[in-house]
Amino acid sequence: MRNKLIIIALMGLLFSGMCIVENSVLAERPQTETCGTSSVYMLAGQFRCVFANLLWIKAEQYHHEYTAHHSDWTKDKELLGLIKLTTDLDPHFPEAYEVGTYLYADGQKDNKAAMRYLLEGISNNPEQWDLHQLAAIMYGHRLNNKKLALVHAKLALKYCNDNFYRKSIERLIKTLQTQ
Repeated sequence: MRNKLIIIALMGLLFSGMCIVENSVLAERPQTETCGTSSVYMLAGQFRCVFANLLWIKAEQYHHEYTAHHSDWTKDKELLGLIKLTTDLDPHFPEAYEVGTYLYADGQKDNKAAMRYLLEGISNNPEQWDLHQLAAIMYGHRLNNKKLALVHAKLALKYCNDNFYRKSIERLIKTLQTQ
């Protein structure tokens, strides 16, 4: 018990020292428009991203264990909690938003919740073409809103740089326009 207290005290002392050094460096550094964020806060943000990635790995492992014993992965209600926590920690994790959208839509049969979650992902990652493509599919196929589907399909095309996926999005746009 005593060793734990010593370790905690040393960690607190180390953190305090880091803050003092950080503040003295910031005070001496010339001010520019991009220096507004403290590196301590940036480091904390990086830890959040690391934890989100570790949680994603855990979710992947859990998902594969679940599918080994169950036939329908969309009925895995615990996976959605891990996915949501991942995006809470790192809102710039588009893969987690995609999986969460499918879990809401297919697992919980709640297309509105799926779209809310997906639109949250798009708002946090506005130039992520695959989130826009998924929104186009959801609006076009599940919610029967061709107008919004077409808007998102065009945004997906705008942000996509991969020729293979661009052709797929172009076919999606043609399909939406002919319906």
